[in-house]
Amino acid sequence: MSLISLVEVRKDFGIRTLFENLTLHVGERERLGLIGPNGAGKSTLLKLLAGLEPPGAGQRRVQPQARIVLVSQEPEMDPQRTVLEQVFAGSGEKMELLGRYTALSDALAQAHADGRDDTALLAELSSLNARMDQSQAWGLEQQIREVLQRLGIGDTQRRVGDLSGGYRKRLALAAALVADPDVLLLDEPTNHLDADCIQWLQGYLQRFRGALVLITHDRYVLDQVTDRIVEVDRGEARSYGGNYATYLGRKAEQEESAAASEAKLKGVLRRELEWLRRGPKARSTKQKARIQRIEALQEIPKRQLKGQVSLASNQRRLGKRAIEAEGLQVWASDAAQAAGAPALLREFSYDFSPEDRVGIIGPNGAGKSTLLDLIAGRRQPQGGRIELGSTVKLAYFDQHSHQLLDGTDAAGRERKLIDVVKEAASAIELEGSSLSASQLLERFLFPPAQQHQPVSKLSGGERRRLHLCRLLMEAPNVLLLDEPTNDLDVQTLTVLEDFLEDFRGCVVVVSHDRYFLDRTVDRLFCFEGGRLERFEGNYSAYLERASGAKGVAATPPETPAAAPAAAPAAA
Repeated sequence: MSLISLVEVRKDFGIRTLFENLTLHVGERERLGLIGPNGAGKSTLLKLLAGLEPPGAGQRRVQPQARIVLVSQEPEMDPQRTVLEQVFAGSGEKMELLGRYTALSDALAQAHADGRDDTALLAELSSLNARMDQSQAWGLEQQIREVLQRLGIGDTQRRVGDLSGGYRKRLALAAALVADPDVLLLDEPTNHLDADCIQWLQGYLQRFRGALVLITHDRYVLDQVTDRIVEVDRGEARSYGGNYATYLGRKAEQEESAAASEAKLKGVLRRELEWLRRGPKARSTKQKARIQRIEALQEIPKRQLKGQVSLASNQRRLGKRAIEAEGLQVWASDAAQAAGAPALLREFSYDFSPEDRVGIIGPNGAGKSTLLDLIAGRRQPQGGRIELGSTVKLAYFDQHSHQLLDGTDAAGRERKLIDVVKEAASAIELEGSSLSASQLLERFLFPPAQQHQPVSKLSGGERRRLHLCRLLMEAPNVLLLDEPTNDLDVQTLTVLEDFLEDFRGCVVVVSHDRYFLDRTVDRLFCFEGGRLERFEGNYSAYLERASGAKGVAATPPETPAAAPAAAPAAA
């Protein structure tokens, strides 16, 4: 039975049509993973399912009394509430009862302090106790505190308005999990979570009893949690039974088939074009039909063409030395140092070689981004020194610089995508040939029709993709990447990983994405008590060592044997 259905839905975004006649069903206890390029409409699709966005045409059908909770990328909350109050404000009878119990207890204590009559309060509290016994709500507060703690939120009396955007996202996620809805809709839930939190969340979602619709760039989570992948692209939603690994196998088969079909199609098209060039007069019905068929054949490759990102590096060759760090010491601030607070980084020394692939890991707030800022020269250490080699050409892909892609230029004119990339270079030498800014944008999934649209029309993920395109067009030989997987679609991540595999330069990565780290680094530095401990190997090898030391399994569960790949079906 479907809990939510979208039937023949149309949805426009400005002058652009996101979906046309889209149908999607979410059944009981189904686990759907939504994938597709940034800007394809995945987040909008979640809002349509949640009923927060109305369809332009078509229908949304929901089972009566079905409880649906959406955690968006930027959740709205009451800034005056405490953390605990915000969780209580979520859906669910148990939380309503527990919230009322807390309020009554506070009121009763105040009545005692003021010497007022508390008879009515005691009667209501007695009735409430019976209802809580019946619904087994007593253990909920402990569950709430445990979930908050596992997501790194310890102070339950802190005001929501005092939390950073990342912690507000964690709070919204905690509230959704403990609400135990019938349908849970999650938009990039692993953003702003460190590796331990992601591992815990993965296990929680595996045990979740309701239906789940998930957007995430974390391919390990996608593989372990979902049982159906829905690919959203070019206004369509195509469904593939099985987890992410099964989907990849099916896509590989499709691409092989498409390559064979394309070769056959080119042969037919070549023969038909030769006939057309001989100048037949389209007088008979058969001749007119043949010309129409040729026109249709010429359109097929255009419709089938998928944007592909494919890059080969063209950077200036590094010398013998890339980055030299000696005795680095860093505090959160000069005031923290003066007050004797623990250092974020103590006595760190390391010479980064020209072809190093280094991952920096550790809990949030440990100082990972601070280390990248030191290398980039955005911040000075309070002790020690850091020097870059004379041939270094550095590019820094941080978490926020894409927000500086202004929508207007100095003269107040709207900036177009093509303008942003041309500011870096009008052309670049890649793969032995020259690519224009327009051609490079096309490889980054920005088709020609979109390249002359304003930057202001881009989604957050599209802005990050545009910023990455611009940085790589500068042909750096040292890349600093701070959480590069946030808000990038899986297709772009795969190509970035391929690019880094062939990149002839030094790469330093801060990331919580286990799959990305496994593919891109062969050495790790882990923040432990203000020191960076070195580990030779990728992230999975690091987890294996850590689990062996603790005597518990810390690696992600093995992927179950994939079921035979099912053909794509209507979603």
